Amino acid sequence: MKPAASWTAPAERSGDGAFELTEPPGSQNACRADESGVALRLPPQSKTLAALLAALFILTASLSAVALTPSEEALRKILGEGTPVPIPLWPGQPPKFLAIAAPESVDEHARIKSVSVPTMSVYLPPADKRTGTAIIVCAGGGYGGLDWRTHVVYAAEVFVPKGVAVIGLKYRTRPPHLGDNASIQALTLLDAQRAVRLVRHRAAEWGIDPKKVGVAGYSAGANLAMNLAANFDAGQSQAADPVERQSCRPDFAVGLGTWHWRKPENPFKFPTNAPPVYLVHATTDKPIEIAQNIVADLKKLGVPARLDLFEEGGHGVGNLIPQRVKNGFPPAKWPELLLEWLASGPKPTSSSP
Repeated sequence: MKPAASWTAPAERSGDGAFELTEPPGSQNACRADESGVALRLPPQSKTLAALLAALFILTASLSAVALTPSEEALRKILGEGTPVPIPLWPGQPPKFLAIAAPESVDEHARIKSVSVPTMSVYLPPADKRTGTAIIVCAGGGYGGLDWRTHVVYAAEVFVPKGVAVIGLKYRTRPPHLGDNASIQALTLLDAQRAVRLVRHRAAEWGIDPKKVGVAGYSAGANLAMNLAANFDAGQSQAADPVERQSCRPDFAVGLGTWHWRKPENPFKFPTNAPPVYLVHATTDKPIEIAQNIVADLKKLGVPARLDLFEEGGHGVGNLIPQRVKNGFPPAKWPELLLEWLASGPKPTSSSP
């Protein structure tokens, strides 16, 4: 699958550089870049230089590929060469690391399962189009897997051309982790919190405004996004790890087909300083009450909240499938609705008339 949009993607696990595609792959004038982060535009007449640089690119790409896990290699083959190289959330083992775990796997539809090492994949707009806004996307899959292409890649194809960075969060799943629902929520919350901190830590490098870092999730990913919107901190100012000094409060949170094991009640205890929340839900996706109750509870706290209901889409109401986007499927317009709402500066709300 070739990238539908031009983006800059981190090229190394160390995160020291990035390569920028300024024109679609295959274009005569497309720039070439080695994976150390050096982007070079090659004049058509420089055949010798082009050949040397092409060889260098192949060599460095091969060396970088060695660091990828078999699952990551498989995902890259499925999605195409424009797929960003995953960046580990922690430099070593993550907290609550499961030493004995089944290997991560990915199927032909780019659905990832058995995640024990969380990472993130960064899709950046070209430098001249960046708005500074970034959205950390949490794919859905019932906490048992991640529908990566449908939720992360398709979101990048829509948001990146609008100047919005998309960061796909590969959070841990059950299995291989065991435990009850509360346990997997607590574990994945660590991953989401760390992702927000890491994006803020590297915001200047990636052209992101650290005050415009949001989170969006689908289904179980929406559960995680809401969990993060309810549970965050300002960071630890004295932490030895500079990433941990950053706040993990998202600047906005989006829930698409929000889900909590099909229970209608709002399970989240939001604080009064929770970020603005935007929900998208279908009237046929039961129980619809969970979305309604979340918004009602936020309004009681004076937290900006909005719920857009659609008659179409079912539980996949927020899926930005290319055909839906191309044909103007009403729920697929939520990215524009979200960005317009954020641009308007959501104001604190009240449940009173």
